[in-house]
Formats: sequence, structure tokens, C-alpha cells
Amino acid sequence: MASKEQLHAVASLCSEYSPVEGSGLTSSAQYPISCENCGHFTKEHKCDIDLVDEILVDMDQT
Repeated sequence: MASKEQLHAVASLCSEYSPVEGSGLTSSAQYPISCENCGHFTKEHKCDIDLVDEILVDMDQT
């Protein structure tokens, strides 16, 4: 499983990042972009469109 820092970095680069509506997110400083507050992130802490690992691999290659 990815660390919180990795989930933040992945969400920052993800073209499919979709913040959960009604999550009360009001400030990116208070609630940084993260997979954890994306609509594609499941209760099982997985991306339901399987992009986390793909983006992490791409980050390692750059």
C-alpha cells in the first residue's frame, strides 16, 4: 500500500482525480489533494480504476 505522501503525489498527478463531493474540503492547505479524498478511492484503500501503481511507476521513471 502507498504511503500518505505517495497518495498525495499520485493525486497531484492523476488526470482522473475527483474530489468527493460534500467532503467539506474548503482549503487545499487544510485538506491537501490526496487519493484518500478522491471518489475513486475505496473503503479498502484502493483506487477503483487502478491508477495508483501506474502513476507511482511513472514517477519512479522520471
